[in-house]
Amino acid sequence: MNNKRGQDLSTSTIILIILGIAVLVILIIGFTTGWSFFKNMISPTNVDATIQDCASVCETGQQYSFCSADRTLRVNEEKISVKTSCYALANLGYFKKYNIQNCVSLNCNLACDQIAIDTQKGVLVDAVPVTAKYDVTSIAVPVDGKFCVIQ
Repeated sequence: MNNKRGQDLSTSTIILIILGIAVLVILIIGFTTGWSFFKNMISPTNVDATIQDCASVCETGQQYSFCSADRTLRVNEEKISVKTSCYALANLGYFKKYNIQNCVSLNCNLACDQIAIDTQKGVLVDAVPVTAKYDVTSIAVPVDGKFCVIQ
């Protein structure tokens, strides 16, 4: 008499079922709690790393790296991601709470159009418009009666 067995599931079918369940769980978590849960895992808050990076370029006297090179500051808890220089991060009131220290040994002397935040360059205006995202007049080389803002 022949021993007849039921049909076995192949290994690849079992792997596909497990992958399908994992994708389903990820979709459920994403749609119920929000996708920021996964973003925080992929690109974590980097305030401490930015503080160290800015201090390091200051100590080594790298003027361009401190004054002009872009750094991305991410604070996931506050949903902030901003790309600008250490000079702007250290001197603008918007970022003071992150305690990035100014480099007194370097003199940046940046014109308004040399200051950028999130790829937007500063522009000179006669009065600060209410639509301006950042007033960077305090860190720009002064121009009589003009304000430097980033829209």
